[in-house]
Amino acid sequence: MRKEPELSSLTIEQLEKRAKTTKLATGLLLGIIILQFAIGTYLTIEQGFNVFTVIPLAFLPMVIVNYANLKKIKEEIAKRNG
Repeated sequence: MRKEPELSSLTIEQLEKRAKTTKLATGLLLGIIILQFAIGTYLTIEQGFNVFTVIPLAFLPMVIVNYANLKKIKEEIAKRNG
């Protein structure tokens, strides 16, 4: 696995680009999880409990990690801006 550079070694422009990318990825992932949850709920009502009911829960930690990373990036940007 590729090692990510420390946030302190990145420029402001790189941090802003990373924040924008992380925000977009987190939003898309959250949208997909909501869609999966809706489909899982529908399938549970129609066919009973199945694997599609729990799939959104498996992806939820990725949203939490992305949100935490975004928060760190924003803190680094704020620290540098003064």
